[in-house]
Amino acid sequence: MARIIGRLGSIGIGVETTRGTAVAPTFWVPVTGKDFDDKVDYIDNDSGMGNIMEKNDAIPNHRWGEGGYDGKIFDRSVGAELVALFGQAPVSTQRATSGVYDHVFNLANSNQHKSLSLSYKDANESLRWAMAMLNSWSLEGATDNYVRRTAGYISKKAETGVTQTASYTEENEFGPADISFVLGTVDSLTSLDGGSSIGATVGSIEISKNAEAQYKLGNNEPDDIVNKQFAVTGTVDLFMDDTTYKALVLAGGKVSMRVKLLNTAIDLGSGHNPGLNIDLARVKLGEFEGGFDNNDVRTQTINFEGLFSLTEAKGITATLTNRQVSY
Repeated sequence: MARIIGRLGSIGIGVETTRGTAVAPTFWVPVTGKDFDDKVDYIDNDSGMGNIMEKNDAIPNHRWGEGGYDGKIFDRSVGAELVALFGQAPVSTQRATSGVYDHVFNLANSNQHKSLSLSYKDANESLRWAMAMLNSWSLEGATDNYVRRTAGYISKKAETGVTQTASYTEENEFGPADISFVLGTVDSLTSLDGGSSIGATVGSIEISKNAEAQYKLGNNEPDDIVNKQFAVTGTVDLFMDDTTYKALVLAGGKVSMRVKLLNTAIDLGSGHNPGLNIDLARVKLGEFEGGFDNNDVRTQTINFEGLFSLTEAKGITATLTNRQVSY
């Protein structure tokens, strides 16, 4: 056994062919934080035994895995997370003969989405969790850091003593200059193609899948883990250069929105760049808040919520561009 720091541990992810059947990692993902681990709850025995002590015993009950990791977004491994997020594999198309692929993700309208296997390896443990269902996923862009994401999962309990060796591959990242938030016409995803950045200083999008572990008598592991209602929210901060967005919020205006990542400093081949577009067809601009500090430039914060668009027959879609052939 060894005493180690957290950065000596490695996280691996792989898309399961059959939900709940563990697979080896397709990607080992660099992370800056990890809190995924096995969990257990107990049934307390509170029977009276002629003593004022409230409880006299407890037995372990449900066993599962829960938690997540965070860190920079990478252009290839994020595709496996998007499979878990949208619940199904994307449609992958090569751009001409460039070896560069566009992967289009659409939301599976079901409650048993595709699952991942999560792996962990360090000097003391080698673990693998099957049926890792994505519970939450968020992305954040700021002017002083790489574009980052946080992923949270619920899974079956870990298989221990797994034989595995962490092996990392070179991937492309996204910095502050590579992310923008674009607004378009409500219920029109095509309008986003011609949109320009709104000039956000900070922006985030958070997706909740409300995953729930389900149990049957005779087994202490989840029989299934289902995703329930799919919710999309977010926030953008901007300088208060005018009252355009304030008026739009107060008038109850709705828009389409794109969270756009594009690293133009990297040429994947034939002039194509790594990128990720997350498109919302119908967005409610919610709470508006203005900044009034005497010694600071005025700012504004706008919260938003993604809605289902009957016109587009969807609420959210994503396109990932990289050199990965398929997911």
